[in-house]
Amino acid sequence: MTSIDAQLRAVATAFAVERQVSLPELSRSIEDKEKIAAGLLLCLSLAIGQTIADVKIARLARIYPSGRNQGLIDFKLVCLPVDRHPVELGICVLPFLDLEVVNDAYMRLLVSKDFGIDLLCLIRPGDLKTNLRQSPTWLPKLLSNDIGGSLVSLKPIDLLGILTTLSVFGHKQQHGVTNEAICAYLRTEELLINNELIKSILTTTRF
Repeated sequence: MTSIDAQLRAVATAFAVERQVSLPELSRSIEDKEKIAAGLLLCLSLAIGQTIADVKIARLARIYPSGRNQGLIDFKLVCLPVDRHPVELGICVLPFLDLEVVNDAYMRLLVSKDFGIDLLCLIRPGDLKTNLRQSPTWLPKLLSNDIGGSLVSLKPIDLLGILTTLSVFGHKQQHGVTNEAICAYLRTEELLINNELIKSILTTTRF
């Protein structure tokens, strides 16, 4: 067995262990905006330069002015759709169950263009029909052509891979693995380009 094979096996073990740790915590994690956003930011940063669902991930950017945003839009994903100019896609994770909080967020997102965003991707539990029924006033406005919003359903099983990757990086010393080995494993197993949440973000958005 080569040293590379040994490293990949170590990373595979780390993923198996952290997946089992993350699995029972999904019910809590799916309501954790900060953790979900951090996992997405990490995984998308590792996918820079790759083409997923006919969209090349060019780079990530922060949202400015940050004081006005107050952490609502988590980050900006600069995409290169096939034969198109770059598109700046705002990623907004809204896992909250309190509809009053959600509607307040929707209302604030109506000025998302002020942050240099071309399109907006909302990530929430539940399907589109359910979310439209729960928020009939503000959500349709966000999904209009003026805002260019799209809604991606946040499913626990799709989130698991994102959170597992975040945990492996967070506990890499404990598992005795390096950043390079983790990235090599992600490429070898195609875990990023086949992640359903990432693919949903890129296929649901109306580029």
